[in-house]
Amino acid sequence: MKLYNQNQMNSFLSKPIVVYFLATIVLSAVFFLIPINIFDGVYTFKVNGITFAAEAKMSLSYFIGIGTVPSDLEDVISFKLVPMGYLLVFLFLVALPILIAYRVHIANILREKKE
Repeated sequence: MKLYNQNQMNSFLSKPIVVYFLATIVLSAVFFLIPINIFDGVYTFKVNGITFAAEAKMSLSYFIGIGTVPSDLEDVISFKLVPMGYLLVFLFLVALPILIAYRVHIANILREKKE
């Protein structure tokens, strides 16, 4: 028993807004569930009463507690993204899905011109 028609699925995925939201969900799932250290951030440590900050690559999954081991965060007071890290988040989670959706939009226009 077929639950969907192939033409219905193609027409569903030919809508740029649907493609945008699907791409955003998939990319967010990847970056929030898999610890991929590509975003620039700052860790604040407190060791023996001395507080200092260290720049390092971090993953978005750390912000929801995935991929961290409690022993690794023993001396860490806080961690946050720096402006370049926020830029990368914006590029991956907003701009890239927009480009993918725009590509679907252009493909739809070209398909209409052919017909």
